[in-house]
Amino acid sequence: MGREELIRKLRESHRVIEPGQDVTIELFRPEDALGVALAYYETYGDTFPLEPVYDPEEIVRRNATDDQYTVVARTPRGEVVGLFGLFRHAPNPGVYEVGQLMVLPSYRKRHISTEFSLVALESLPRQLGIPVVFLEAVSNHTVSQLIALPWGLAFTGLEVECMPAGVHAKKDGASHNVSLFLMFKLFEKTSCDVHVPEAYRAFCETLYAELALPRVFSSAAALTGDTLASDFYLQETGLLRLTVTRPGRDFGEAVSAAETKAGPRGVIQVFLNLGAPTTPQAVEVLRDRGYFLAGLLPYWFGSDGLLMQKVHLEPDWDAIQGADQKAIAIRDLVREDFERAKGQGHGPA
Repeated sequence: MGREELIRKLRESHRVIEPGQDVTIELFRPEDALGVALAYYETYGDTFPLEPVYDPEEIVRRNATDDQYTVVARTPRGEVVGLFGLFRHAPNPGVYEVGQLMVLPSYRKRHISTEFSLVALESLPRQLGIPVVFLEAVSNHTVSQLIALPWGLAFTGLEVECMPAGVHAKKDGASHNVSLFLMFKLFEKTSCDVHVPEAYRAFCETLYAELALPRVFSSAAALTGDTLASDFYLQETGLLRLTVTRPGRDFGEAVSAAETKAGPRGVIQVFLNLGAPTTPQAVEVLRDRGYFLAGLLPYWFGSDGLLMQKVHLEPDWDAIQGADQKAIAIRDLVREDFERAKGQGHGPA
């Protein structure tokens, strides 16, 4: 069933939910699926880029696995008035993203988001034995950052202008997307080897100390063998993510292919495995091609990940709001590295 048919069925199923009812917060049940899809439709209209959120059957299927856990705010009548999800999002199945939190307008100002944050960032991961959670907090305001900080999440990076804005900001006639702060919480801390590029060693060391992560710094190796990588391209947003388990001698060719696929106006993110000895050399290849730092991803591959990025527009740095000095310091560091890339003649004009 295509998007148009799914949306048509949701329009036909839509009913007004009486405000002011009591609400319980519980894990998803199959009978919640239509309410979850309707909540996406009421929140995003028909514009959410991932079609399965509008498909009740697909919502049931995904929640029947360990790949996704949805938590709903439910009225006594069984109506869904809010939700959030935990999603497997990384090569390491122990890493879950907390995201897609929404509360219907008639049930806002009921502290449901606050209750969700307790469940999402503390009680549910402990209940399920999830070792790592992270979220991508918007930077056009600080609300989501401030909700996460009391639960011990730390800022580890900034993805520049990678999410389409609901209403695109305009600056000098150009459209700007929303930048996302990476925030991580670690429930388990085990040691692992990392091969950190010298250009970002101080950045990584600072975060390792803040997160109290035991790490063994190991030496780099030349690019040899074949590159092991996969890509995910979300055409509706222009975002291409290249996940590189092991960079090889053909790493530059893999990056060129990703850039061609994304097109001249795409946003490209490259996820690199710091457990691979060839990663420091791959980072130098990227830096020479105009890529700049996005952040550190603890345990992303089992070992840690390093995220690099490239954008086609000069970012609107003034629109990026950080909730505390650590967020602002990461923003400024990412901007400094962007300026380095731009100064080499690789950045946006």
